[in-house]
Amino acid sequence: MRHTVPTPRTFAPKRFTALALLLGSAACEVPNFEGPQIQSPPPAFFMQPEAYQERRMLPDLEITSHDAWVETSAGFFSGIYINSHAGVLTEEDAYSAWEASVVAAGEDVTVENLETLTIDGRDAWGWAERLQTPVLGLAWIKYRAMVPYDTITYAIEFYGGEPGLKQMPDTLKTIVASFAVGKTTWNLPLIAVFVGMTLFMINALMKRSKEKATRLQSINFVTIKKDEEGEGA
Repeated sequence: MRHTVPTPRTFAPKRFTALALLLGSAACEVPNFEGPQIQSPPPAFFMQPEAYQERRMLPDLEITSHDAWVETSAGFFSGIYINSHAGVLTEEDAYSAWEASVVAAGEDVTVENLETLTIDGRDAWGWAERLQTPVLGLAWIKYRAMVPYDTITYAIEFYGGEPGLKQMPDTLKTIVASFAVGKTTWNLPLIAVFVGMTLFMINALMKRSKEKATRLQSINFVTIKKDEEGEGA
């Protein structure tokens, strides 16, 4: 039986281009939202910076920046509030804010224990609250979190009054935990590889075009004269 010897295959230009584009897209990471923001807001929520909560998590501290998301479908209100405060607050400050919430809570409001979180790769603290009465049932749920950065601390509060949110209280915590200071990042090593592959591809295409032109120049064209009119008649 005759066996064929495999011959080396050239890299297909289409595959090469696809790989280069894949590397190029991977070299740049773009957040859902630039700046300090909830990166995974729930559907139907829209930005409304003019909205403020009745009682802030840190009412004694001055607000340096504020943003808000709200949802008001079917007559129910839900809101996410993001306030920043100058300075780096600690777990002790979070505990004091939690204690203040316990004191301010009404008779039918349950304030759960303070817990440690990781938000945007940083240590954070938060707790859940809910209002439930024999007459109203579960009226609302809430999750509050405090995230300190190098020179500033963000307080994120999610108030959920929509029935779907009240049925999934852990959802509020998950959405609050999506908070991050979004910024576009560039992977320099991948960018270098992408540039190198692009230059290689351009050089290969130019070389192929030059070889094709050389082949065309080496072809001898022969002009065939037409028979004169009436010849051979």
